[in-house]
Amino acid sequence: MIYTIIADPKVKEDLKEARDFLNSRRNGFGKKFLSEYKATLKHIQKSPIFQIRYDDIHCLPMKTFKYMIHFKVNEINKTIHIYAVLSTYLNPDKNWIKRGDVLRK
Repeated sequence: MIYTIIADPKVKEDLKEARDFLNSRRNGFGKKFLSEYKATLKHIQKSPIFQIRYDDIHCLPMKTFKYMIHFKVNEINKTIHIYAVLSTYLNPDKNWIKRGDVLRK
């Protein structure tokens, strides 16, 4: 069963920041990052059950880049809500402090 993906509006900001950061390190890395992100989403859509890290939030690390996708799965509605795409290398706690309201939804 393919799940429907719903992305929090802040995910778009995460992706832009990651793309810009990676491009600043090496030209073209941002494009590769976005391509890998899309491929990872397709994988999640088909099989969304990954380790729950906290508050019913599943986390899946991307293969090449040091970023992790944070999401919740709704088995009843067959939806996946993406809350964040955060670097595992940079300070992820700082990002979640800004988003404390996300986990209360």
